[in-house]
Order: sequence, then C-alpha cells, then structure tokens
Amino acid sequence: MPEPTLEAEFDTLMARAGITVPAALRSTALTAFADLRTQLALLHAPLPHTAEPAHVFAARTPGSAA
Repeated sequence: MPEPTLEAEFDTLMARAGITVPAALRSTALTAFADLRTQLALLHAPLPHTAEPAHVFAARTPGSAA
C-alpha cells in the first residue's frame, strides 16, 4: 500500500486536474503514480559520462562529403 503522503499528493493532483478516479481503479492508479514518481526521479538524476552512448550519429548537411 502506498504511503499516506503519496496518497495525499495523488488526491491533490487528481482534484486539481478535475479527474475522478473510480474506487475500483484507485489502488492501480496509486501504484502507477508511485512508479511514475520513481521514473521521474531517475530522469532528473545526474548521469555519469559512462552513461553516454558509444556512438553518435551526425546529420549531413546538403553538399557535405559522405
């Protein structure tokens, strides 16, 4: 079961957006909301240089050499 502060934040955001979550879907929606918060935290975390791809594509401009 999600923590009470997470539930309160979920309820606040849903009310602000004007969304009514049916009681039958509330548990699933709370779980999805918790997962989304975890993913957002990963997106905003700094990454080491080793997380960069091993290759980079370059777009050619018209007339440039191949």
